[in-house]
Amino acid sequence: MPGLRVPRTPGPRRESGPHAGGAGRAGRLALRVAGALFLVATGAEHLELSVAGGYGHIPTIGTLFVLQAAVSFAIGAVVLVTPLPVVSLGGALFALATLGGYLLSLSVGLFGFHEVVTAAGVAAGLMDIVAFSILGSLGVSAPGPVSLRRPVASLAPRMVVAPVALAAAVAFAVTLALASPNGGIATATGADLVGTVTIPRYGSVLVTAHGHTLYLLSSRGGAQVPCRGGCLSIWPPLLAAPSVRDPRGGPGVRGTLGLAPLGGGRQVTYNGYRLYTYAGDAGPKQANGEGIVAFGGTWYLVRAGATSAASTALESGS
Repeated sequence: MPGLRVPRTPGPRRESGPHAGGAGRAGRLALRVAGALFLVATGAEHLELSVAGGYGHIPTIGTLFVLQAAVSFAIGAVVLVTPLPVVSLGGALFALATLGGYLLSLSVGLFGFHEVVTAAGVAAGLMDIVAFSILGSLGVSAPGPVSLRRPVASLAPRMVVAPVALAAAVAFAVTLALASPNGGIATATGADLVGTVTIPRYGSVLVTAHGHTLYLLSSRGGAQVPCRGGCLSIWPPLLAAPSVRDPRGGPGVRGTLGLAPLGGGRQVTYNGYRLYTYAGDAGPKQANGEGIVAFGGTWYLVRAGATSAASTALESGS
């Protein structure tokens, strides 16, 4: 009818006022603080491993660990003091890149270094995933409530982070399950598990059947020091194949070879000392691990002609 007005149904109203805006800002600040702390925690973990864990002695890897720590601290500080989404997004991508480097070192190796699964590594990987999830959600969404007129368009950027985080978590779990238990060094097989090679300054020392220089870990008094956890990432143990019952050495190996249990395998020993390779040796006849003090003792080359435990440990680097 003329003049009749149809009342309009009021649509949903967007909450306004100081309380709504304050709650949103407080929530984003809490997320920024949490994301920054997780990012800084991963940097602290890498710095600790580099300084006290012995990773700093590994060529390239040691430098990358220190660089990762420095960048994590810097980005974490910037995230704390600025609400810019691009900063949070940068922190998220850096966390994802750090996780990617860890997964590469666990699987195919990174700059010749093969990681083994350790509690510290798993913790750092999980923190990378959490940091990416938090900072990524902040980085792809602008401050303010979701638009009620275009909910799909305004929610779309925020929905990108969850699938990426889930994919990263799945890749993380799969890589952990398939990771090599001995740092990527092939299990020793064949009749002769160890051989000898002459290295200038050190004389005749033990090497694997593939030419990797062998080391032992000893205290100052000559006692054997165990290598566990993260130590095995840098110093992969020489393991014997299940078929090996009586380990033997090639010409020039005068000491006594044996086998000692390690996890689900058996580690080759020489005059009672467990034998290890070094991730910092890029090829045969290298002795970059000689004299390194880490993991509770000193690392020595193994003298091929040693016939007693005392001479093996104390005179290996002479």
